[in-house]
Amino acid sequence: MPEYSFRAAAADGRVETGQVNAESADDAMRQLEDRLLLVFELKEAGAQPVRRSRGKVGHADLVVLIRELSTLANAGISLAEALETLKDASRDTPLQVPLGRMLTAIHAGEGFSTALGKTGLALPEYVFAMVRAGEATSNLGLALNRAADQMEFDAKMRSQTREALVYPIILVSTGSIAILFIFSFVVPRFAGLLKGRIQNLPWISEVVLRTGMFFNAHFVEAIVALVALVVGIVAASRNDALRLRIIEGAARLPIIGEWINSGETARWTNGLAMLLQSRVAILGALELAAGSVRLRQTAARLEDVRTQVNRGRKLSQAIEHQQLLEPTSLSMVRVGEQSGELGPMLQHVAHYWSDKNQSLQRRVVSLIEPASILILGVVIGFVMVGVVLAMTSLTEVKF
Repeated sequence: MPEYSFRAAAADGRVETGQVNAESADDAMRQLEDRLLLVFELKEAGAQPVRRSRGKVGHADLVVLIRELSTLANAGISLAEALETLKDASRDTPLQVPLGRMLTAIHAGEGFSTALGKTGLALPEYVFAMVRAGEATSNLGLALNRAADQMEFDAKMRSQTREALVYPIILVSTGSIAILFIFSFVVPRFAGLLKGRIQNLPWISEVVLRTGMFFNAHFVEAIVALVALVVGIVAASRNDALRLRIIEGAARLPIIGEWINSGETARWTNGLAMLLQSRVAILGALELAAGSVRLRQTAARLEDVRTQVNRGRKLSQAIEHQQLLEPTSLSMVRVGEQSGELGPMLQHVAHYWSDKNQSLQRRVVSLIEPASILILGVVIGFVMVGVVLAMTSLTEVKF
């Protein structure tokens, strides 16, 4: 049985090193986790530890970093020792430099939130607010854990959106290629049989055959145009301003708009719940919640809610005035206000809207699929009708 060397943090804050016998690396990891150890490095005896090469710090890296800091803080390990441990475990990874900056700031006597801000990491603003609240309440570990939860929630919402669009994009792409092939190679064969007498055919046949002849004669240009279209769509998807306009336009459509808006509602309610449970003041929490949504209209309505709350109005009343939640969710907010459990109740509201978003996502995908097939079928059917009419008209064409 292979032997694995490990380096991990124990629950009492000690950093342990040693060996464990296991059938695989996963088995070794499970054994160490059963011993309540937070593993930073694991390698088979005599082998080099597996580390990621230097590069860009991704969202997953940030979530893992915040989660590990939370675990170490909850274990009672000092910030300096925790950062030193993570820095040593992050050799040859993109996190080594940011962790070094944090460690330097901590040694200089600066607070953790200030040190975190000096890393240059692309962390959401609510993370810093939660960390500051955690420092103020001496509950930094819990605040970091909730920040990681919110980051994972945001990533989950984005991932669900991307996954929902994959199949429709593939369907539309393959359909477009099939149509291009039909017009470029199939239709021109029938056009050649008529030897330039297309004008005597029914208008449907004439349109189909002339379109096919055009694509056949300009096939290279058509391919270039198709590639340019794809490149343009990809470039547009990376343009934040243009992507926002497209999303805001889609948010006004039936069904698709419901899907987009439900995702926004899940995002801001979950963020507000996490911030309130981390002891962030409600005005600051509302400001950060407004900054977490993509739709400018929703952000403006949340800003108005913040203004009304600042003037002394209840949160539920302000939300009702802006029609941000439906009656059932609004009732849960009222219960949270009356019971003093606003954060947990908002968490329930967020879970409800997250589930609703997934349901609407499945509904949108189920509608896009038949719609795409219908459009493809109409185009191919139009081509077939044109070709059949042309063939049946051959006996009527005077040569």
